[in-house]
Amino acid sequence: MEYNIEGGLNMELEDLKTTWQSVKPHIDSQINDDVANGVLSKRSDIKSRLLKRAIWEGIITVICLILMALSPFWSPMKFPYWWLAVFCSTIIVTNLYGIRIYRSIKAINLWEDSNNEILKVILSIKKLYRNVELATAIVLIPLLIWLSLTPMFIHSWRMFFVWGITVLAFSLEYLWYRNNIKQLNNLVNWEKE
Repeated sequence: MEYNIEGGLNMELEDLKTTWQSVKPHIDSQINDDVANGVLSKRSDIKSRLLKRAIWEGIITVICLILMALSPFWSPMKFPYWWLAVFCSTIIVTNLYGIRIYRSIKAINLWEDSNNEILKVILSIKKLYRNVELATAIVLIPLLIWLSLTPMFIHSWRMFFVWGITVLAFSLEYLWYRNNIKQLNNLVNWEKE
């Protein structure tokens, strides 16, 4: 009788093993699908966050452009018109690049593009973003320093105001830039988020 029990147990174990072997590939593929969907979901959240940030950048830039263009009517600073023209032109150019960055992010198809294609787009966005930040700094920082050292501004509250606003604006822009680059990196390396 013991032999039948052992034989029966061995038979049941063999049946369980056979059943498990037949079901295992389906379970593995389901787990892989779930993991892939989780990755795509995280990437989709990051992409949405980047798009929202790009929209906010555009809105803030347009508000700054309007305020700067209309500053002769409301500002006690009395900026020279040539200075306002250069500053507003720089803001317009950066906004156009912001639109290009937004479109590049929006064009990423997380479900169809390969990781290599996504990485290429991310690298081009990062390069474009870095170049815009660098060009803006090269144009605006010397302009702001030069403006603050003109006779109308030197050794007055205006000079210190321009310096303070310059340091504050570029510090905030640097933090915003670093956060955007981190989000772009997370779009490729989602597990580091």
